[in-house]
Amino acid sequence: MIINQLNAYTTVDFMAPAVSSLEDILKEVEIKKPRIPVISNVDAKPHSDPDTIKKLLATQVTSPVLWENTMDLMLSKDFEKAYELGPGKVTSGILKRFSKTAECTNITV
Repeated sequence: MIINQLNAYTTVDFMAPAVSSLEDILKEVEIKKPRIPVISNVDAKPHSDPDTIKKLLATQVTSPVLWENTMDLMLSKDFEKAYELGPGKVTSGILKRFSKTAECTNITV
């Protein structure tokens, strides 16, 4: 039996053409300075500058997701509660693996 494995390099090659299209779209989108810093999955750091957030959104398409680093940072700060938007409970499940006491409310839109 042959199992076709999709590795990170193939995913990056596959998604790379989408980056420039997303950058073009983001040029037309106004992102205001958030009241709460946005933690990027690209570098697991908080960001408040709208231009930086736009760049990171485009970079995220072909970058590995730093879940562990992101969760560690979030939980080391004054984390109170998370909100997961959309169907499913993937984020809340991952969060519970890092902290049994962390609260996460799922909001289906």
